[in-house]
Amino acid sequence: MDKEYNIDNFLHKPLSWLSVEDNSEDIAISSRIRLARNISGINFPISSDLIEREHVLKLVTDAVTKNKKYENSIFYRADKLSAHDRRFLLERRLISREFCSGLEGSALIVSSDEKMGIMVNEEDHLRMQILRPGCSLRQIWHDINEIDDMFSKEFPFVFNSTLGYLTSCPTNVGTGMRASVMLDLPGLTIIGHINGVIYGAGKLGLAIRGLYGEGSEPLGNLYQVSNQSTLGESEEAIIQRIENIIVQIIKHEKNARKVLLEKRRDFLLDYIGRSYGILCYSYILSAREALNSISALRMGVVLKMFSSLDLNKINELFLAIQDAHLQKIAGRKLTASERDVFRAELVRKKLKS
Repeated sequence: MDKEYNIDNFLHKPLSWLSVEDNSEDIAISSRIRLARNISGINFPISSDLIEREHVLKLVTDAVTKNKKYENSIFYRADKLSAHDRRFLLERRLISREFCSGLEGSALIVSSDEKMGIMVNEEDHLRMQILRPGCSLRQIWHDINEIDDMFSKEFPFVFNSTLGYLTSCPTNVGTGMRASVMLDLPGLTIIGHINGVIYGAGKLGLAIRGLYGEGSEPLGNLYQVSNQSTLGESEEAIIQRIENIIVQIIKHEKNARKVLLEKRRDFLLDYIGRSYGILCYSYILSAREALNSISALRMGVVLKMFSSLDLNKINELFLAIQDAHLQKIAGRKLTASERDVFRAELVRKKLKS
């Protein structure tokens, strides 16, 4: 396991879970499944001491190193990462906001392609996750189930025959699984139907949150659809329920775009054109304005308004314009006003290239 991998190296390679082969994945950007597990006989991280957390860390790293598939994974101790580096990893969706506290004895194990990540001693002993592009929950479930089996052969998890897997947060008790799909929904947002979609999903036991999950606001018309509970339902049933809702939301989004094209065409073209103009010619650009404009530009690419742009380039922009990534690219700490100026410069250069 590589403990010397420079975190800045992540900047020089595209995110595999954001890459698309064509424009078919224009609404479902990416999918993720996280599994929460705790090791029997050891206090949960919230009440454990450093000796216990170090013991858990050794058990997990030994298990990963023994598996040839993940022996070249990258390892970071949370307390050795700067607050800026932790923010950078959060923007890449490799860690949670809870992990950003930098608890001593916590660590991140991540595969070189960034699809697989394991947070050790976050809220639970293990938070395993896999990310893939598009709506691909079933493939992810197959892969993450293999990782779960790998660990369960090395040490027993806390499991109750009635409740299922026990976790620090009561809402994760049961399967311990959080499955989510990130959607780009500018059409529904523009015509004002997004609140109805959020309400309807909530009635069906799903949550629709912002870019960074629970507690975050929607930015750039990006929404995460995920299960709210994990108790009393199998993993397959949860995935099936999410997929059913995703199909409906995508259908509504496509209908919203069709309505805009047919009944508000001038408005739509102006909205996309103005967004393109903002991105190409602004010299000061806030994160919110950039994300909203990139989402509009993304819709323009899908509508074939831009022959020189593709979704991969647009998806890369979603990541590059975020605060920690900007400062990594600049190679120095930037003030808020400096970030807005550098963000505009970066976007102008990327679009012109």
